[in-house]
Amino acid sequence: MNYSLICMDIDGTLVNSDSCVPDEVIAALKKISYMNIKLALVSGRYPSGVRLIEKQLGVNCIKASYAGGYIFDENKCLYSKSLNLETALQVHDIARKNDGDCWFFCGENWFVTEINDGVETECFNVKARPKVVSLDEFNDICGQKKISPNKVLVTGKKYIVKKITDEIKSYNLDIQLGYSSDIYLEVIPLGINKGMALEKICEINNINIEDTIAFGDQDLDIPMIKKAGTGIAMGNAVKKLKNTAKYITKTNNEAGIAYALEKILKII
Repeated sequence: MNYSLICMDIDGTLVNSDSCVPDEVIAALKKISYMNIKLALVSGRYPSGVRLIEKQLGVNCIKASYAGGYIFDENKCLYSKSLNLETALQVHDIARKNDGDCWFFCGENWFVTEINDGVETECFNVKARPKVVSLDEFNDICGQKKISPNKVLVTGKKYIVKKITDEIKSYNLDIQLGYSSDIYLEVIPLGINKGMALEKICEINNINIEDTIAFGDQDLDIPMIKKAGTGIAMGNAVKKLKNTAKYITKTNNEAGIAYALEKILKII
């Protein structure tokens, strides 16, 4: 098969436990970049965190943040879909009532209402800092700039995030929920998922979706793994994704992407 696009989740897939892309993976993707095959990073991350990984790779990639709610290439937005602002604020209230933390992501902007250890950890990971605002200030900014969040992220201890998830579900809001880890609940607009992102990237670049490979490890990656011509689960992936994938490769700490691509594309 002649492949035209490779889509990769970042955390738990492309990067290892040290949040670095293994050298073997970088080498494999650089070879592929010379084969007229496009690369796409499809993540729940904030845009600067996606760019950070692109920089590690040293090759140009199509980038999708917020599980596909914001797709961009270089500094140009190719697609964006946002949550209703009132709904986003309701999610914030539910999270804080249950001792969880809540962050707002609007395109290239990241807003928090306080700086704590969780925020500092994310700052270190994505090499960017959020704007600290009160809820009233955030509301005013959204009104003035005519923006609303592409994603709201709820975080906290595992049992707290589970409790918040259950309460959010009880309100039957027009949103989608998914875990990027057991302490990160991603709240995104209806219709947004990584499978949709893969379809949109293919549409923009006139690529047949059957000519794509996708890699993932978490529940949020399942729609992308299902849509791709060849869906591949990492060795460290959750069971549900492994059951969905066509192939299972080695773990993210064993350069699983490089291993699979060398087998499929014969780039050794």
